[in-house]
Amino acid sequence: MSQDTGKITLQRTSTGWSARFEGEATEEIRRLFGTDVIPTAFTTAAPVKKVQDQIKAQWPKCIVSVAQ
Repeated sequence: MSQDTGKITLQRTSTGWSARFEGEATEEIRRLFGTDVIPTAFTTAAPVKKVQDQIKAQWPKCIVSVAQ
């Protein structure tokens, strides 16, 4: 998967963490999954810092933030 620039917003849901893609990375995510919001592999028990760090490591050119 391309490591395009963009923004990823993480949000804790009732079942785990999801990631919303914006910017250049969105096109590839939509092509692959049909949406710009996808679930991550993290459960709700995963600490925010760990989720943010791991997503940033996978998408180093993207700005990764957490929805409040």
